[in-house]
Amino acid sequence: MEYRFVWTGFFAVFAALTFCSCSQNDKMRPPAVSFKIQKAPVVPRTPGQMGREVGIKVSYMPKNTYARKRASSMRPRFITIHSTANPKGDANAHSRYLNSGKSRSLNWHFTVDQFGAYQHIPTTETGHHADHSGPGDQYSVAIEMCECTTHNPVVIYNKTAKLAALLMMRYNVPLRNVVPHNYWSLCRFRHKEGRKCFRKEQESLLSLKICIG
Repeated sequence: MEYRFVWTGFFAVFAALTFCSCSQNDKMRPPAVSFKIQKAPVVPRTPGQMGREVGIKVSYMPKNTYARKRASSMRPRFITIHSTANPKGDANAHSRYLNSGKSRSLNWHFTVDQFGAYQHIPTTETGHHADHSGPGDQYSVAIEMCECTTHNPVVIYNKTAKLAALLMMRYNVPLRNVVPHNYWSLCRFRHKEGRKCFRKEQESLLSLKICIG
């Protein structure tokens, strides 16, 4: 069975929203890349082909790390797109950091750079990345996009789009459930009046156009 992607130009994504640095002042930065949407033919892809193009390397955090001890099983209903806000760290560096246990309760499922994606925990296991054990943590697979300044952000967006599409196919996640991190912060703010969000973040959300046929 083949899955077809509607590419915008060369990429499966168009329009990256603004990044933010995770600093106290929450100053917004301009987009790293501008995408011009162009007509392009549909390119057939099988899940195997997309997986190879993403380049997923499995490097699970040890089960005795604090974050994984607190985890539970889940059936993914959402995919949450994050950006690392780390200009020096690539996917391998983030993998080594998580595997060391120094992140304590913090963990997520994938980190993507221009060379591929590292998988840190199973996609059927909860992470701690979105909303402090709220629905974002309980029901979503987290993808962190590297902001390493020596890497090409367009390639990272492209690989992230393909990874998100693979997860959408595997778990039947609709496009409307592919969300940025701040989606969960806004939900918490709306449903708990008078309570401030833990952190206001404007991160890059990939707008995917995917046709499954």
